[in-house]
Amino acid sequence: MTKIKRITPTDFSGQYMSGMSTDHEVLKTAIQIHDIEKTSGFIKVPTPLHRPEFNFIVHVTRGSAKQQVDADLVSIKKHEILFVRQGNVTSLQEVSPDAAGQMILFEDQTLNQLLSKKELIKLFSANIIIHLSEESSAWLTALFELLRLELYSPNPNLGICFSLLQAGLQKIFSSSEELSKSINRSTELTFNFKELVYKHYLQHKSVVFYASELSVSENYLHRCIKETIGESPKEWINKVCVLQSQLLLQDLTKSISEISFELNYGDPSYFGRLFKKITGLTPSEYRIAFMQDLSE
Repeated sequence: MTKIKRITPTDFSGQYMSGMSTDHEVLKTAIQIHDIEKTSGFIKVPTPLHRPEFNFIVHVTRGSAKQQVDADLVSIKKHEILFVRQGNVTSLQEVSPDAAGQMILFEDQTLNQLLSKKELIKLFSANIIIHLSEESSAWLTALFELLRLELYSPNPNLGICFSLLQAGLQKIFSSSEELSKSINRSTELTFNFKELVYKHYLQHKSVVFYASELSVSENYLHRCIKETIGESPKEWINKVCVLQSQLLLQDLTKSISEISFELNYGDPSYFGRLFKKITGLTPSEYRIAFMQDLSE
């Protein structure tokens, strides 16, 4: 079975921040924090698409950035927060020269300990940009500075770190109009559908499978997904598969036909047509563009 490598924080630093001073410490703790102003200049953008082995929050206090999350390109501006779920396919596309703020990384286990299922659904539903007031953004900046001081102390107390992160998450919930709304059945079903697709896309590409797993009819699933994200379940499954194929195409030792078969597309020409329909490029054109980006 094809297993797409997930990128750890150490991998990210080594692969995409090669100009960073060796004095920069990559923490090995379950929670990590990085200063955007100090680190963004060392990241060559756009980064290749990758699948992080961690959740992360981007809190922008000055300037702006653009991040691809799955198939969406989102802009993060001053006093805004972006949440990216562990396992999503993502890429940092742009960072303005004056960008400042914090990036907080944490494992899935940590997230599940700090938030309820309903809170998770709210965070990772279709609207992934959280708008904050200037006061709330300043409050979070002060709290994240305390988190940074604790994490970089000689003997960090992880209990304190977890409490600070939990306080930050609760502040975001209480300060955001988007997160104060109650979730409906369509939103909850969409969240669960996406989680299942990330887990089973390799073997299961039919909507019938996911409807059965979620104990709903195919028509009801179609209606709920379309209402929430504006796409049909089949369109979303295809997008996830093509995103994963983009990661595999970065391995230049594999032919496009091999990748097609590894993703359980029996017909490489069908895979090529699907890939172009979603990305605008053929798999060969995508690979050429990727190689050109690497050489620059």
